[in-house]
Amino acid sequence: MIDAKGIEQVIPHRGNMRLVDEIIEVTDTHAVGKKYVRDDEFWCAGHFPDKPIMPGVLQVEALAQTACFLALKHLNVCDGKTLGYFTTMEQIKFSHMVVPGDVLELHVDLIMHKMRLYKFHGVAMVDGQKVAEATFSAIMDIPQK
Repeated sequence: MIDAKGIEQVIPHRGNMRLVDEIIEVTDTHAVGKKYVRDDEFWCAGHFPDKPIMPGVLQVEALAQTACFLALKHLNVCDGKTLGYFTTMEQIKFSHMVVPGDVLELHVDLIMHKMRLYKFHGVAMVDGQKVAEATFSAIMDIPQK
């Protein structure tokens, strides 16, 4: 299990925008992360008052951060500064609401990579039930040596 400190040694996301709390599994082509959805999240007060629901875009971002961890480990770049930028998002589906108290389990598979371009398929789950899925790609901004 890789905790928040270990994650921040690899990906650049910090503070409220780091949406992965743990990496519980990582191979060359697969990673599983966890996000503990809390009631003090920055979006709770406004999305929506008295009935907070985690925005779908943040669920996809959590999948992308798990994918970023996987890609940077694959590239053996673990400086906590290298960025990944979305290039495509497709086949995005949301099937259930995510609320404070949920544990979002983030399953990401590497579909393809070519040079700095990576394509992934991600599935977010709560209690074994799919809540979101997406296929997306990103280009990794690898520092020149």
